[in-house]
Formats: sequence, structure tokens, C-alpha cells
Amino acid sequence: MGHARLAPGFSLNEARIGTVEGGESGVLVWKFGQLVAILTRIDEETYSTKGKWFLETGFGLLTGQHKNFDTIEEAVSWLGKYTFPDPVLSADSSVDAAGSV
Repeated sequence: MGHARLAPGFSLNEARIGTVEGGESGVLVWKFGQLVAILTRIDEETYSTKGKWFLETGFGLLTGQHKNFDTIEEAVSWLGKYTFPDPVLSADSSVDAAGSV
């Protein structure tokens, strides 16, 4: 993953994804602090690819979508087209912002 240049608002956390015995290398994709997708690295030996990523699952408008990407940057760019454009304050966020608990 290294120093991926991501679209604004996106961040990634590496994770082991339990899709196969022993798990797969993957990332949790966050947009403005909200989990929007889980990507897994496509197994090089099984699929004769190098460095490709698979949309394992998505949330919201991404529900039910599955797609392959050549790079993590390509994946995040595509995800940006199918997720909310700007941060949305939840009821919890507005309470915190007002200083009330």
C-alpha cells in the first residue's frame, strides 16, 4: 500500500479479512470517519495478478457491488463516485459540537 495518494476525506486501515482460512490482506476504507468499504488484495498465486484489489463489500450505495481494481488509488477514486460527497453530521456529532452530552 505504501504512500497511496487518496481522494480527499479518505483514509485506510490495514486489516486481516476473514474471507478464507488464515485471512486475507485487506483494508478498511473510511470516508470522513465513516466505514464505506472493505477491499482485499487479490491473491497473486491463485489469480496470476500482482497488486490488484477487490471490493469485498461496500455500504450504502456500494451494497452488493463487487469490482476489481489495478491499484488502491483507482479503487478509492471509484469508491468516491459512489459515496456521499461531503461529511454529514450525525445527531451524535451535532450534540458533541454543541458541547452537550
